[in-house]
Amino acid sequence: MERLRIIIGVLIIALAGVMLYLRLSGRPGDALQLRQNSGFSRDMTIIAHRGASHLAPEETIPAYLLARDMGADYLEIDVQRTSDGDLIGLHDDSLERTTNATTVFPGREKEPASEFTTKELLTLDAGSWFNQAYPKRARETYKDLRIIRFSEFLQIAAEGEAKPGIYIETKSPERHPGIEEDIVEALKEEGWLDRKVKVGPAVIFQSFDVNSLRRFKEIAPEVPRVLLISQKMEAEKGWTPLLEEARPLIQAIGPVGYLMWPWNTGKAHRMGLIVHAYTLNSGWQMRLADWFSVDGFFTDRADQALIKFRQAEINSAAILQLHGY
Repeated sequence: MERLRIIIGVLIIALAGVMLYLRLSGRPGDALQLRQNSGFSRDMTIIAHRGASHLAPEETIPAYLLARDMGADYLEIDVQRTSDGDLIGLHDDSLERTTNATTVFPGREKEPASEFTTKELLTLDAGSWFNQAYPKRARETYKDLRIIRFSEFLQIAAEGEAKPGIYIETKSPERHPGIEEDIVEALKEEGWLDRKVKVGPAVIFQSFDVNSLRRFKEIAPEVPRVLLISQKMEAEKGWTPLLEEARPLIQAIGPVGYLMWPWNTGKAHRMGLIVHAYTLNSGWQMRLADWFSVDGFFTDRADQALIKFRQAEINSAAILQLHGY
């Protein structure tokens, strides 16, 4: 029995040592200083991934209204351009997953949004798929929701008392030459480049594409830029080379959650880079991000993140009802 107690004691000490090592590897002191130097608060930054996309169809008006009124720090959107030059919010390279394009435009459902006019896209139902996929979260008012226009997104983010920032990703920018100029022009017209929000910079640009980030730096150097990092990118180039290559262009990185290990986070912090991981939806993932000194994260569950990190009281049904959903 005494031997068993000794073994258990040694294991507990070893585990505590490992946890302490992991915590210190993320360089929590550096993280707090970087957040303050970059205009963020000391708190974890909570970014509503495609809006409150666990509770409403992603990148639609109710998803962004819900995320805004919950109190998310940032609303995130993927921006693409229609064939006639309008900017819209849409994540996928095709329309088949989140719209009824297969029915409305049979044979064209795998085409990118850039092959459709705005008028064509606005005929699509971008909400019913959610009701079918998630019947427990379904709402009749989600039926016949439309793809959101970038101008609508900017208006939603600007209204109300919450004052969130906006996190903009250029989606497949090689298919939309000049989209960076279009985005910056739209932001200027709506006063977003001079706007003040509750935490951090009002606007943040992000992309997996270094060339898109380079173009943003040329035309709007005052707006922070984030390199998104996938597992494939890290496997092909390595963590340090990726950071070193992009460092002249960026102020932050957005690694997939599988890469937010504290030694990776710590290395980014030593290079002066904020770390915003994606996409963390479980409580244990959020706890690890905090322990590993990640500065913020993208989440479909902004409601749960705000309850955990801000002790917020959230009634999502009441918010949706207030806005007619």
